[in-house]
Amino acid sequence: MLYQVIYSSKAARPMASQDLEQILVDARAGNEARDVTGALVYSDGVFLQILEGERGEVDDLIRSIREDTRHDSFKVFYRAEVPARAFSSWRMAYLSPDAEEMSRWAGLEGTETLAELLANVHGDSQRVPRILVSIVEALAAKSKRE
Repeated sequence: MLYQVIYSSKAARPMASQDLEQILVDARAGNEARDVTGALVYSDGVFLQILEGERGEVDDLIRSIREDTRHDSFKVFYRAEVPARAFSSWRMAYLSPDAEEMSRWAGLEGTETLAELLANVHGDSQRVPRILVSIVEALAAKSKRE
């Protein structure tokens, strides 16, 4: 059975575009080797990441990310066995929305900061499916534009 984990963390330091690009290059290579797929969302110094694959591989990857000094305030807020991958076409998709767009994804229009948004999402795992659908829709729209 496939396993999906969603976590958030704060960047320990500001991320330049080349830092993010290197993270994506490394993640895509590592995920290919582990047969892990997912998406990375980065906005205003906050990471939100969805990882999916075999449970042992995903758990090992989560441990590694939790220990990575580029992350602070690491928190897993969703873990579940899933029947199929949501991001099967992406070893590591990437989006960088603003706080307003992320608030719409979670159905929390009017939320002003990412910290407030994440506090609401961490406390209500029922918002997770809506966020996943919104991320997939945003990726599909981005692919059409490119």
